[in-house]
Amino acid sequence: MRLIDVKSFALSEFFGSNIPHYAILSHTWGAEEVTFQDWQNLKRASRMQGFEKIRDACLQARRDGYRWLWVDTNCIDKTSSSELTEAINSMYRWYADAGICYAYLADYSPRATSRSKFSDSRWFTRGWTLQELVAPKEVVFYGADWHFIGRKSDTLLEAISSVTGIPTVVFRNPKLIGVQSIAERMSWLAGRKTTREEDMAYCTLGLFDINMPLLYGEGMKAFTRLQEEIIKVSTDHTIFCWHWTAHTPKDWVSLLAPSPQAFSYGSRYQS
Repeated sequence: MRLIDVKSFALSEFFGSNIPHYAILSHTWGAEEVTFQDWQNLKRASRMQGFEKIRDACLQARRDGYRWLWVDTNCIDKTSSSELTEAINSMYRWYADAGICYAYLADYSPRATSRSKFSDSRWFTRGWTLQELVAPKEVVFYGADWHFIGRKSDTLLEAISSVTGIPTVVFRNPKLIGVQSIAERMSWLAGRKTTREEDMAYCTLGLFDINMPLLYGEGMKAFTRLQEEIIKVSTDHTIFCWHWTAHTPKDWVSLLAPSPQAFSYGSRYQS
């Protein structure tokens, strides 16, 4: 696991039991995100739009007493397929093990409540932020100017449950995720989107405690592979409780769902 020193901005690698206490950032990607390669030249990286939120997250981590921070944009060398596969299969655990998670809502300002709503943030529509919301013990939300909004476990509990459809009990105790039926967990993803089709499957690996290789280019076949892996280790038959939608291919004949959207009503089914 590669972490940022919040004082020097240097990257260091840690393994196994030697991973130090760290904070973690959850955000939506925008223009000029800083990659691992960009970070090798901090002078150049500091001129990119994506640098500011990493810098501010480091400052917040320092205020909270953390020396190390993990950010998905620059802590993974995405030019290495093996490193990317390992990172995506480990990401849920990394969020779960973090001391604190900062959820940065770039499109929301608490100071402008008349013009924007917390629940309307793009952050709630992205696939990857689902695991970043449920896995950590604590998630603290900040607006565009890094103004404090609230905590997942406290003042925002009901609001987050309302916009995501995720029961409050899951936020109070992330270990209870496995108690929720497969169909219900799938329903949490149904209204979300990812840039790459395959990531609609890969972003949920941790929710179902599944590991599998990444095959970018296979499209929604990745979601079929995910369901096949789940069936190998689960006896929860709600995985078959999906509904035909306008997006279902007309020639679809499989018992498995073609996409997460087919589980929009999954919260109705309990294992």
